Amino acid sequence: MIGCRRMSAAERPDVFALLASERADHVALGKALTLFVEREDFGFVWVAFADDESIVACVLVSYAISTEAGGLVAALDDILVLPGARRTGIGTGLLETLATHLRAMDIVGMRASVPRASGLQRFFSACGFAVRDDEGYVRGIDP
Repeated sequence: MIGCRRMSAAERPDVFALLASERADHVALGKALTLFVEREDFGFVWVAFADDESIVACVLVSYAISTEAGGLVAALDDILVLPGARRTGIGTGLLETLATHLRAMDIVGMRASVPRASGLQRFFSACGFAVRDDEGYVRGIDP
């Protein structure tokens, strides 16, 4: 089983390093990660870690009220698994443990705003998400 948890303030630099290769604007990335540390009411960063406690994957989670789902949903952004850890179940484990965590918070669904053209359709389908037009992927969280 993969180890996952909320990012701590001390892990912020490690998550920054993980995401920096994907984001051109490092100032904006730094500000966003600081908000996740300082404003837990906005959301959090869910991290997966290896046996040596190094972070190998993460996903940014923000809260949104959905009139379609009738409650709070988790808006997922910047889902990233280190290249050397891909296709090992880390990404699937990251989202499964996240769903369990969100269920305990009475959050009713997840939405990933990842363009379908990104090539991640098989991954999201395997994780229980459905394609939602061109907006990305959605998944309910059963009670």
